[in-house]
Amino acid sequence: MNDRGGMKHGTKKELHKKLQIQLILSQLSTLRRELRGALHAYEARLEIELAEVVSQISALRSLKTLPRDRVDQVKKVIVLLRERRLKPEKGRRKDLRKIENLINDLHAELLR
Repeated sequence: MNDRGGMKHGTKKELHKKLQIQLILSQLSTLRRELRGALHAYEARLEIELAEVVSQISALRSLKTLPRDRVDQVKKVIVLLRERRLKPEKGRRKDLRKIENLINDLHAELLR
């Protein structure tokens, strides 16, 4: 406080700066939660589609002979799986897109 009973000139600016920084930190924390939520929902959606693909393929094991159209589907699925080129350890969006596209292609192929 100065001799007039008010705050020092620099103190208001410092307080304002601290409040701005606190606001930014709060918003970054919210963004982190939103990122985790979005990633969890994205992963869950892909896992469900992949589980459906696995279920469709597993159901084929119980057939004594595969109908001709199913043989063609199985061949296409094998090709799709063998052609994938991923480097998931790099954590690139490009690989996530490839995985999503592959799962969608497999899902679409088996539901025809």
